[in-house]
Amino acid sequence: MSTDSNTATTKPATQNRSPLGRIQADTNRLFSKCLFAFHSFGNLGELSENMRILSLNAELAAGRAGEKGNAVRALTQYTRELVARLNGVNRAMLNLKSVTYNQSASALRILHQLHLLNRALDNLRARKGQFATVALEKTAKSRADKLSSLLDDVQGMTQNVNKLSMEANEVSEVVSQAGSIATNIAIEASSAGNHEAEFDQVAKTMRGYVAQLHHMADTAGSPIRDAGSVGSNLQDLTRQSIKS
Repeated sequence: MSTDSNTATTKPATQNRSPLGRIQADTNRLFSKCLFAFHSFGNLGELSENMRILSLNAELAAGRAGEKGNAVRALTQYTRELVARLNGVNRAMLNLKSVTYNQSASALRILHQLHLLNRALDNLRARKGQFATVALEKTAKSRADKLSSLLDDVQGMTQNVNKLSMEANEVSEVVSQAGSIATNIAIEASSAGNHEAEFDQVAKTMRGYVAQLHHMADTAGSPIRDAGSVGSNLQDLTRQSIKS
C-alpha cells in the first residue's frame, strides 16, 4: 500500500490540473524559457561595441605597421561587417523581447478572465430557467472568444521563439567567422616584426570575444528548443479547449 501511495505522490502536478490550469502552467513555462534565452544575449550590444572598438584600434596598429599591416587592415573591415550584423541581431532581439512581454501579459490577463468565466459557467449550469439558459450561451461564447484571443498570443510567442532561434543562428555564424579572423590576425602577427606583440594582443582579445559569443549562443540553445516544444504543445492544448 505504501508503494502505491508514494507512486501517486510523485506524479507531475500538471496531471492533476484542469485543462485551463495546464494552459496557464505551460504559458508560464513558455515565457520563462523565452526570458532565459533573451537574458542569455543580454550583453550582446556591449560585446558588439567592444568588437567595434577593437577593430578601430587594430586598424590604427595596422597603419603603424605599414605594408606589414595590410592584411590586418583588411581583416578589421571584415570585423566591422560582423559588428553590423551583431547590432542588427541585438535590435531584433530587443524588439522580440518587448513583443513577447506584451503577449505574455495579455495571455495571463486572458487566463485570469477565463478562470472567472469558468466559475460563472459552473454556476449557470446549476440553474434553470430562460434567463440562465441565455446567460449560459453568452458566457460560453465569451469563453470561446477569450480562448481564441489566448491562442493568438500563444501563437505569437511561439513565432517569436522561431525568430529568436534564427537570430541565435546568426550569432553562431558570426562566432565562426570572427574566430577565423582572430586566427588570421595571429598568423599575420608572426610576420609583423616589431608589431607582432600588438597584433597578437588583438587576436587574443578577439578570441575572448568569440568565446563570449559562443557562450551566449550555447546557453540560449536549450531554452530556445524547450520553448519551441512548449509552444507547440500549448497551441494544441488551447485548440482542444476551444473545441470542448
